[in-house]
Amino acid sequence: MFISNFRLILVASFVALVSLQAQGQSKKPGIEFSCLLWEGPLPEKIYYQDGEEYREVQPFTTSRSLPHRLEKSTQFRLFTMSEAVGEDEEPVYTLVGQAALLPGVERILFILFPSRDEATEALKIRIMTLDDTLKGFPPGSFRFVNFSGSDLLVKFAGVIKKIPAQEISIMQSKVGKLGGLVPFILGNKEGKKIFETRLFAQTSGRKIVFIGKSKEEGGLPKVRFLSQLLPQKLPPLPAR
Repeated sequence: MFISNFRLILVASFVALVSLQAQGQSKKPGIEFSCLLWEGPLPEKIYYQDGEEYREVQPFTTSRSLPHRLEKSTQFRLFTMSEAVGEDEEPVYTLVGQAALLPGVERILFILFPSRDEATEALKIRIMTLDDTLKGFPPGSFRFVNFSGSDLLVKFAGVIKKIPAQEISIMQSKVGKLGGLVPFILGNKEGKKIFETRLFAQTSGRKIVFIGKSKEEGGLPKVRFLSQLLPQKLPPLPAR
């Protein structure tokens, strides 16, 4: 199972690189998207709807899923499937989560937050929608997502920003072509330092930093990363 999932992640990373490289070349109808599972594994398979078709999507917790296209639907909707009972019956798809698309955005990252309905124990998925285009999330930048439940001060690459609870901010790393370590400091709304480290940044990549609640009162915040290496242009061949 681990080897199979690892292979899927490698394939997803490669296909994502190819799709990013194609951005801005030829426009296709609809949007391209990938998913990130906040915690898992899921108890059953999930499917997204595109028009009258249902297609399986396999989200990972450590990387983006394989890219998919949504061409006929104006919303992102996820379902579970129950197999048909009789030969003449169709499978039954049950809606477990939905989210609106971002107007004018051609590539989206959906973050999936699974839970169980308290009354029925049925799977429910809350969906967060992020602009995943190179214009909205440029190379060399960091996207900070504040899930801590309180306002935070973020100091990164010499710049200080206030990020309210449940809000997002994108900051540039300002590193050169060789990359480097960038100081990253978190402070609470009173300005007291609560977390400090250095993050590796490079112009050929981008990274999402999720800042969560600490596991215990007064403890360090839970920080989680989603990195992505971006495709680069090959240097021209030397003249003969």
